[in-house]
Amino acid sequence: MRKKIKNSLSIKVFLWVFSALTICSMLIYGIVLTVLPKQYQVTSDEQLDANTEILVSKLQDMRYEDAVNEIYNFCIQNNSTAILSDDNEALSFGEIKAAELTVATSSIATTVSFSDSKTEYALVVSSLSQTADIILSLMLRFLPVVFAIILLLSSLSAFICSKVIVTPIAKISQISKRMTLLDMTWKCDIESNDEIGVLASSLNTMANRLQVTMEELTNANHQLTDDVEKFKSLEEQRRNFFAAVSHELKTPLTILKGQIENMILGYGDYQNHEKYLPETLKATEDIEHLVKEIIAISKMESMDLEDTLREVSLKQTVNDTIQAILPLAQDKDIQIHQNISTDMVLSVNPNLWTKALSNIIGNAVRHSPCGEDVFISLQSCKNGNTLVIENTGASIPETDLPHMFTPFYRADKSRNKATGGSGLGLYIVKTILDLHGMTYCINNTEQGVVFFLSLN
Repeated sequence: MRKKIKNSLSIKVFLWVFSALTICSMLIYGIVLTVLPKQYQVTSDEQLDANTEILVSKLQDMRYEDAVNEIYNFCIQNNSTAILSDDNEALSFGEIKAAELTVATSSIATTVSFSDSKTEYALVVSSLSQTADIILSLMLRFLPVVFAIILLLSSLSAFICSKVIVTPIAKISQISKRMTLLDMTWKCDIESNDEIGVLASSLNTMANRLQVTMEELTNANHQLTDDVEKFKSLEEQRRNFFAAVSHELKTPLTILKGQIENMILGYGDYQNHEKYLPETLKATEDIEHLVKEIIAISKMESMDLEDTLREVSLKQTVNDTIQAILPLAQDKDIQIHQNISTDMVLSVNPNLWTKALSNIIGNAVRHSPCGEDVFISLQSCKNGNTLVIENTGASIPETDLPHMFTPFYRADKSRNKATGGSGLGLYIVKTILDLHGMTYCINNTEQGVVFFLSLN
């Protein structure tokens, strides 16, 4: 029971208020019980004294016979007795019952004379009032009833106070528990101008700020998680890239080394240097080209693009790229159709942009069969402008489409140099377009393969 009281604010407030009200009420009743009868006695004596003075002043102007009646009426009205006496006789007024003889009375003695006599009479007025004693007796008699009423009213008042005081505190306590669980989906609806109302308002304000902070932290955490995932992905791509670089360089270097050693030692047909030196030079040039592309990619990934941005004409750069690739297209009897009517201006790094366009259009020409077509157009819609480059007569296996921008990945599994380059062309395109914040994709169509490049 003691533990329950200790852990319950409602019970403690109830007991405190109940005890305080009960003690205060009993103290007040005890004070009244002590003071009221005495004060009433004092007041009665003062009233009797004042009334006696008035009576004496009246008797001075009366005859003896009239005075007797006046004294008699006075005793009746004031619940008192009087004795009027001279040297010869004494006249009593009022009746003193036997029960009243034991009651202490107050008496007033004075002298009085009448208009028809020069004799001075002694007048003694005594109070027979038992009212003070009756009040004390009644208050003592009703003490149990009063005590019961005090207990009832104290209990009711304590219950109401405990509810009024503890209910908002209990609600705030429940809210604080939810706050410890980081649950901010609540609102403290206590509306008052006192300290509890201020506390409720402060809790609401703090909850709103915590909610905003938690959302910001959650978003920051999600962003951090995404950044970590991107970093892991980039790190994995970097490892794969260097692994692929090692593989790509290993084969031509091994061939190159073998050819040079055989020519030095003069084994068999390798004595014919005029035949194998051009092949050795070609292998060296392939390695040089691959190394240059790797170096270019490394520079692009670490460069600050903002300082190199320039405004260029889309139509002009496309035309310049077509002119550079035109000899290859003519050798394969491929027609390049350019349909860009708008002279759109782009903010790009001119060299990188030209390199990306050259790789995209060059791949379209290089991987199209002889006699096919390449279409270059600009499509405009509410979402922006899209550069579309489509080559006919070609197709990419659906399983290869997600990997087309992976370094050294080729849809041609034979990895034949005659049908493909180093495998870094589209990876270079991806790197350049990512630097410029452009979105892109490759899809198959009914006619061939299409490259979509969003310019906004």
